[in-house]
Amino acid sequence: MSTRTSRLVIVARLGLVGFIGGFLLFYFTGILGVNWGFIPCVLGGIAGPLGLLLFSWTGVRLIGAVCYGHDPAYRKYIAKGGDPYFDGLPPPFNTDSWTQRIGGLREPVTDFIPPAHWRFQCPRCGARVEHGNDTCWNCGHGNDLSQCHGCGTIVREPSFGAFETTGVICPNCNSVIRN
Repeated sequence: MSTRTSRLVIVARLGLVGFIGGFLLFYFTGILGVNWGFIPCVLGGIAGPLGLLLFSWTGVRLIGAVCYGHDPAYRKYIAKGGDPYFDGLPPPFNTDSWTQRIGGLREPVTDFIPPAHWRFQCPRCGARVEHGNDTCWNCGHGNDLSQCHGCGTIVREPSFGAFETTGVICPNCNSVIRN
C-alpha cells in the first residue's frame, strides 16, 4: 500500500481550484455586465485545469518512459508508486514532504522537526536523517553495527544492548567488541 497522497485526491483538489476559478470568473463577468452564464463558467473552470492536467501528465509520463525507461532507479521509483508529474506538484495539491515523495514513506509525527537539508530517510520508520547510512534519531535503526578493532570486520549486534553489556565476539578474529 502506498503512503503517498492519492492521485484522485490531488485531482479533486485541482478540480476544486478550477470550480473556484470558474465561480470567480462568473462573478466578475457579472460585475462587468457580461452575461456568460453560471454553468459554462464553472464547467470551463473545472474542465480547463483537468484537461491541462491530463495533457501534462501524459506528456511527462511519455517523456519519462522514453528518456528513463531503461534506468533501474526510475523503474523502481515507478513500481513503488512514484509519479514524476504528481510528485512534482506544489503543496496546495500534493501535501507530501519531498522526502516522502522520493522515498515513499510517511514521516513520523514527533516534536522534533528535522532540518530541511536532511534528504535521506530511515528505512524502518520513515524519519528524515542527515546521511544515507546514519543512525535514526527516531527509532535507532543503524545503531546495531560496530567495527572490530582487531580485524576491521563490521559486526551486527545480535541482541539489543549486547555491545554495552556482555560484548560481541568477532566471527573472524574472536576478539570481544564492546562500545
